[in-house]
Amino acid sequence: MAKPKSPLLSLGARGTIADSLTFQKRGRATIARQKPIPKDPKSEAQLAQRQRYKEAVAAWHSLTPEEKEAWRGICPGLTSYQCFMSAELLKAPPLPPFDIGAEAIVRTDALTASYTLVAKDNPASASGKIHTIEIWARLPLEACEVATFFAINESNLSTRDTELIGDVPAGSKKTFTVDLDVQVGDYIGVHCISGQIAVDTSGGAGIWYYNADYIPCTNKFFSQIAGYVMSLYGIGVAA
Repeated sequence: MAKPKSPLLSLGARGTIADSLTFQKRGRATIARQKPIPKDPKSEAQLAQRQRYKEAVAAWHSLTPEEKEAWRGICPGLTSYQCFMSAELLKAPPLPPFDIGAEAIVRTDALTASYTLVAKDNPASASGKIHTIEIWARLPLEACEVATFFAINESNLSTRDTELIGDVPAGSKKTFTVDLDVQVGDYIGVHCISGQIAVDTSGGAGIWYYNADYIPCTNKFFSQIAGYVMSLYGIGVAA
């Protein structure tokens, strides 16, 4: 449907025809051009921001009148609604979680943890901080240290960060809070004075091992066992 504001062939024609042709006044000239179509690429960032806006609006409507009134005057020059929305939209979104290692579950066999053991399974998919370690001991583990490792080459590893988690009782999954730096592609490893950690001898990516305490270490050679997977697991957040 035509929507010109003046006769189509007049010098003052303005408006849009059939949502495709637009007449605009530029100085003394009347210009006809294709109607511009706003771009909406719907990128992940745009969709995430729109979702945050919807959630902020919903949060505002969930407030009581007294709670809404409490926002008045906090932000000079803004209404209580504008102040609340500004605060909500400026909140940092939660950091995405990631994991490292294999699930800490009961398994069919065990390895002595007086070796330094580094799991090849599930290297870190992000850089950030590991905040939780889970481990399943077949026999009680004494004075355990955990570490993030990175590969120098196929056989040599270095630690990136280490932390003492202490003794680990046997027979169930045990969880520890840690603060370990980690980079994309790093591995998780452990060394204890004594005890055994649960492993399966097949179905895994393998384990690096050395018959000594290599936590910490720099560019040290490790032997390898193919197919093994051990119950050592970490959870972190990307930075």
